[in-house]
Amino acid sequence: MDQNNTKIKETLRLLQQVWTLLLIGIYFACFMNEYYFPGFRSKPLDGEDIFWNVQKVLFIGLLGIGFLMDITRMREDRSQAFLFIFLSLLLGGMSGFIGAYQFRFVAGIFGRAVALPGLPAVA
Repeated sequence: MDQNNTKIKETLRLLQQVWTLLLIGIYFACFMNEYYFPGFRSKPLDGEDIFWNVQKVLFIGLLGIGFLMDITRMREDRSQAFLFIFLSLLLGGMSGFIGAYQFRFVAGIFGRAVALPGLPAVA
């Protein structure tokens, strides 16, 4: 019984690491999308669709890993069963805004001119 519990904890730790890497990857893709194609739009520009497709694939992976983590966590504690699928939906769904504003914050610190929505670019 103790060895089985150890294996579950190791599996959860591995899944959490993969989930974290996917979340970092989706934020990085959003960050780079804002770097190369600043601003929000409903249809991608030429070349921007690559970033959008990468974000979609990483989001689906994030949801899948979140689902696997919740299934694994159900073996330990059923009260926290849907935590990671909820976090995946929330953090993955907001990744476009978070990544874009992270870029704008970093660009503002390092002095790059960035136009915020509705405001002119500041040099």
